[in-house]
Amino acid sequence: MGIPSWPVGLPPLRGLASSAGSESLHPTGQDTQFDDGPNRQRRRSLFVTTPLNMQLRLSPDAFVVLKAFHLNDLNTGVRRFSAPVQLPDMSLGQRICRIPGKIAWSAPKRFEYLVAFTLLVQDW
Repeated sequence: MGIPSWPVGLPPLRGLASSAGSESLHPTGQDTQFDDGPNRQRRRSLFVTTPLNMQLRLSPDAFVVLKAFHLNDLNTGVRRFSAPVQLPDMSLGQRICRIPGKIAWSAPKRFEYLVAFTLLVQDW
């Protein structure tokens, strides 16, 4: 089974100007304590991932596409996928991503949905 791709009908993962950011550039190391000697640190995972805070404004049709993609293709968010992501140099590049938690949504205007989630981007 191949890795799913971000649906064509959805915008690239740039986020809104006020939202696209991160609390941590890279994951923190994991400390291992020993009975004698200093603690040792190591990476937590095989791949370096960067968590990005995403907020997207979607039309009702695009919201339906996102909901179906999250439910069916990502098995409610547990699978990884390929998506166009805004990179540090402000260009768009294909990256492997995951949505590790909830996708929050609201409808602040009649024909607009606002969705927010954390996006884990591999090798950002």
